[in-house]
Amino acid sequence: MRSNLFRAGLASAWTLAMVVFAGCGPGVGGTGTGTGTTAFDAFHVSAASVCEGALAAQLDCASPPAAMGPVAAGTQPVRFADIAGQVTLELNGNLATLDALCLRLHFGGEFGVDAGSVEGFFGSYDIGGSGMNRLAALSAVPMAGGGVLTVELRDADGSVVVKPVLLQRVTTMLPAPSPC
Repeated sequence: MRSNLFRAGLASAWTLAMVVFAGCGPGVGGTGTGTGTTAFDAFHVSAASVCEGALAAQLDCASPPAAMGPVAAGTQPVRFADIAGQVTLELNGNLATLDALCLRLHFGGEFGVDAGSVEGFFGSYDIGGSGMNRLAALSAVPMAGGGVLTVELRDADGSVVVKPVLLQRVTTMLPAPSPC
């Protein structure tokens, strides 16, 4: 009898420990280190204004950029989409939101630059609304001719999450996306 009570108590303590520490590991928005690492820390970048980066000509930036604390204000809201309407990118201020409908992926990040002048949007993505955020970096490279850019999303270990896709700036309401 005493052995069964000990096992039940041990099992309860183990279950409680699993519940308490479940939110501290990788794959749940954390890094597994318990230090609360941000995307900027993970990718070794600093906040910057998107209007001072390579994308500025594709955006609606004030000239000169308005001061907003330590980082100049970013763009007025702009939207880009692939030709099928399955991948959309919205930029507002220095923030980016990428939605890849067929992957059921949603990314949100802030513009930043590293010491080597590599720039992008750094944040996290979620698939299917699972709530399991993963750190990621979104690169956005402007193409010649204006209003067109290529984006690619990579997670913190460098794995490609969204392969390079060509997006065009859209100023009207998007039609219904093509089926996946």
